[in-house]
Amino acid sequence: MENIVKVRACFTGCNIKSGKTVMQFELDPEHKGALPQLAIMTGTFVTIELTSDQTVMFVDTGSGEVIDGQEEAFADDDEDEDDSYQLPPAAYEYEDIQDEAA
Repeated sequence: MENIVKVRACFTGCNIKSGKTVMQFELDPEHKGALPQLAIMTGTFVTIELTSDQTVMFVDTGSGEVIDGQEEAFADDDEDEDDSYQLPPAAYEYEDIQDEAA
């Protein structure tokens, strides 16, 4: 009998040392009810399938622009063109922006 737990989490880190890989996730608060089941699985082998909510878009490394042909995949004929998928050029200077990890 399979013990299956499906949760939503943020993948926060991966550490690889001496052939041992440690993956770290921050559990979505809506799924905290799964903690007892997850605790039971501690130390056992599990199958993990990761699915990202973020769409992968290929960007030109020189200009920082989305590569041709991908815009059409996200275009919606009913709405005006949305600039939310536009990325700044690779040489863009990020001033007054601090990294949360710093």
